[in-house]
Order: sequence, then structure tokens, then C-alpha cells
Amino acid sequence: MHFEKFTIVSQRDVQALEDTHEIILLNLDHIVSVKPIKIVVDTEVLQGYWIRMTNGKKYRAIEVPNAIAQLCVEN
Repeated sequence: MHFEKFTIVSQRDVQALEDTHEIILLNLDHIVSVKPIKIVVDTEVLQGYWIRMTNGKKYRAIEVPNAIAQLCVEN
């Protein structure tokens, strides 16, 4: 098992008007795909990542480990 730290955007409460940033450890062995996306946070647009896991869960991350970010930039 190989865990790395990610900062994800999540909505804790459906009634909440703003997104919450949380730090989470994800097992890299269970990541199916990572796709670069644009995420709107407050009034700005950030470079983010759509992460899909083997258990079907999906995360929107604004910070990922450098190795993953570099793979997404390469052609």
C-alpha cells in the first residue's frame, strides 16, 4: 500500500453554500484514473484533478502529489 496526501474539494452539507477543502490520504494502488479539470472555487478558477477510485468513489482535488501532477502535464 502506497499512501499520498491529496487536498480535495468536498461539500460536507448539501445546504452549505461554499465548498470545503480537506486533506485526505489516498492509496495510489486504488486510483483508476486522474483527469485534469478546472474547478470553480469562490470567484476564481483553479487547476484541479478528477480522481476516480477502484471502489467507484470520485474526488475533485486541488492538490495532488508532484508525480501525478507531472504525469498529467506530459504529452
